[in-house]
Amino acid sequence: MVPELAKEWRTMLVKEMRRKAIHLSGLSVPIGLIFLGSTVTAEAIALALAVSLLLEKQRLNGKIRLPEVRDHEQTRVAGYIYYIAGSLLCVLLFSPMIAVTAMLFLSLGDTVSGLAGSILKNCDVRGMQAPAGRRRIKPLPVLTTMFSACLFIGYLASSFFGLAGLVGLAGLSFPVYLAGAAAATFADGVAIIIRNRSLDDNFSIPVFSGALMCLVALIS
Repeated sequence: MVPELAKEWRTMLVKEMRRKAIHLSGLSVPIGLIFLGSTVTAEAIALALAVSLLLEKQRLNGKIRLPEVRDHEQTRVAGYIYYIAGSLLCVLLFSPMIAVTAMLFLSLGDTVSGLAGSILKNCDVRGMQAPAGRRRIKPLPVLTTMFSACLFIGYLASSFFGLAGLVGLAGLSFPVYLAGAAAATFADGVAIIIRNRSLDDNFSIPVFSGALMCLVALIS
């Protein structure tokens, strides 16, 4: 029994590591914002989204296969489309530093959360049906991991840019990235149901965290 559980755990962890390795490609967005600026970065993401939509149409029509697509995404739009769309909205709607931080929450924070969730049960709150009357929420250890990771990411990013002063970016204040970490954790850990469909966290993490950081920055 124990060897079987260990084998299942290793399989889940390896699959999640492969998916999150692709997930880390989102670091190209903060790098683009830092070195290329918002306009060029938005244009590049828009092009990537257009190409991805063409690929997704082919996949949904059964003409191509993408191996890292989750089981529950086989007959619906896959997470990478929401990832790119959320990235584009971040760049278009938010100030560069908030967009950078929100994208770090997605690319790094969600990676840490996903790896933690790969060793626990009941963590796929969007791909599985919850018992009747119960909200689909990830286990507390995963929520704590996500929040801690995002808070640390916010601190590092704000400290680095505050000291370096790169390309005019200024570090965010503690209340701002604290709010962003909380919003990212909520978006990652709670299934938001709209018309019986779950909002993909690849979209909601950067958009929710960026929006709340903007709000807190305005009132603080």
